[in-house]
Amino acid sequence: MIVKPEGYLLPVTKSLIDVLQQVINNNPINPEDGIVINFRDPDYDAETGGYHPVEIAMDGAGQIIYITDFSYVGQPPYSELVKEIDFDFSLGLFQQMGRDYPIEQGRELYADDGGDE
Repeated sequence: MIVKPEGYLLPVTKSLIDVLQQVINNNPINPEDGIVINFRDPDYDAETGGYHPVEIAMDGAGQIIYITDFSYVGQPPYSELVKEIDFDFSLGLFQQMGRDYPIEQGRELYADDGGDE
């Protein structure tokens, strides 16, 4: 599978494409039906924080379907990991804490890393 670098409603940086391609190339997967990649900080928890888990789904053609950021809500020991921010490229939707918006309205939260597009 080759990750598609263009054709998205929001910019996808070259560095993200490179990381996704590296994960695909370095893991024994059969991506014909698509894949879901999870990036997790093992130290992230509800009490001390840390880097939020992120999930990226791609179809079998290498097109990114969605990028989702998860966070804990609630107080321990009852906190749970929930979808906080979602950029669904396949539907053109931006979702924040369960509310849907056109994906363009999430542009400010969808910041790139400074110009390697």
